[in-house]
Amino acid sequence: MQYSIKKSEDLSDQEIDLILKSWKIEDWLELDSSSFKMKFEKSEFHLLEIDERIVSLARINFDFKFEIQKNLYCFAELVGLVSLEKAKGYGSLLLNKMVTNLKEREIETIGFCKLELRPFYERNDIQILYGKGIFITEFDNNKWIDSDDDDILIINTSEENINILRSLNEQNKAILI
Repeated sequence: MQYSIKKSEDLSDQEIDLILKSWKIEDWLELDSSSFKMKFEKSEFHLLEIDERIVSLARINFDFKFEIQKNLYCFAELVGLVSLEKAKGYGSLLLNKMVTNLKEREIETIGFCKLELRPFYERNDIQILYGKGIFITEFDNNKWIDSDDDDILIINTSEENINILRSLNEQNKAILI
């Protein structure tokens, strides 16, 4: 079993193709390798391999920031965690290796999840700010769009920032920048 971290520029065409197919995001499926590498240049990819085949993958987005009460907050964002072989523990194994790595590197990291994914993160001892994900909004195509994620995941974050995220509500939203 091998755990590795790669920048987008270091991914092979086959790895990029596998990542895009695993994520199943319609708008990204047609990205060529060059476009992918540019789009995700401020990300790193965490890969878990067995016998030279990727069994689980995730992305850490270093271009994630939002504003709360006129203050800017920058976090790394865990996104796109996928296990290619279900119910074998590969997603949990990768998540635990990522958490350890991010803590060792002292990288403040959060993530988001929908209600149906809560049990997975609870089983993996990830702190969850239940119901706080819905209070993140962004301005897109001339309208405000609220997040469709339910929860905020605390991967590696200071108590001070956890308390700020915990304070989110209908009157105190985080605005994606």
